[in-house]
Amino acid sequence: MNNFPGVKLPWAKLAQYSPLVRVAIFLLIVVVLWTPFALPLYRLARRGLLPGGDLFPTALLYVVFLLVLPRWERAVRAETRPWAKVGFAGHRALGQGMATGALIGAVSLAVLAVVQLSLGWAQLDPSGERGFSLLQTALVGALAATAVGWSEEVLFRGWLLRELGQGWSPAVALGGTSLIFAIAHFIKPLDAILALLPQFAGLLLLGLVLGWARRIPIGTDKTGLGHPVGLHAGLVWGYYLLEVGNLLQPTGVVPAWVTGLDGNPLAGLLGLTLLSGLGVLMFRWSHPSR
Repeated sequence: MNNFPGVKLPWAKLAQYSPLVRVAIFLLIVVVLWTPFALPLYRLARRGLLPGGDLFPTALLYVVFLLVLPRWERAVRAETRPWAKVGFAGHRALGQGMATGALIGAVSLAVLAVVQLSLGWAQLDPSGERGFSLLQTALVGALAATAVGWSEEVLFRGWLLRELGQGWSPAVALGGTSLIFAIAHFIKPLDAILALLPQFAGLLLLGLVLGWARRIPIGTDKTGLGHPVGLHAGLVWGYYLLEVGNLLQPTGVVPAWVTGLDGNPLAGLLGLTLLSGLGVLMFRWSHPSR
């Protein structure tokens, strides 16, 4: 059965192509299907007739990706349960993994805050939000963090890691996915790229941590997206709460590169140390025999 009507390719033979070629073909299909709908939306956005500006075309691109993904798995690999292969391995396992990962991520950011407070590197900001305003920030942050966790993990640890792993060794596939994950955050104007450059090492390390979390066994020869989604969301939520909620104020006792440039732990020694610890934990958890 042709899952892509009108697109004539040797679908079964694509599984034998090199991983990067398959990735390029997959992305080309997504862009070709998305472009006819996206161009009118961009025109409306430039005229100020589309609320949210470029948000809708970008969201549409991800929707097209989600529509193409299962069809790709069926056409190229004859998978009968494509979403299970991507990482949706049962509601219970998915929920438990998300809860565990989110708890680890949130606690990790709490530990980061406690370390800074105890060493005098930061103090509680007396002008920070409190009470109901802080609760609002926490709820909005939780929703945003969950959206980021799901969208990025399905893309990188669900599809890309699996695609690269069909032809590359697990270690090389993980390294390639993490590198692409880090680079993808720099698809911005040059001035923004330069401003974000100190975060590159942190993003690369985060990609490795989430990749190992993806490989945590949840059954016999079975893994899922629950742990990386939860961990990713927990880390984003903790960061959102600390920064947007204005809970911490640097004291200036140590340079910003220690605690994080512009308040971002990914651009600081303390944050990299935390991610290294999480990396050791996730690696050992994903390799229980070691």
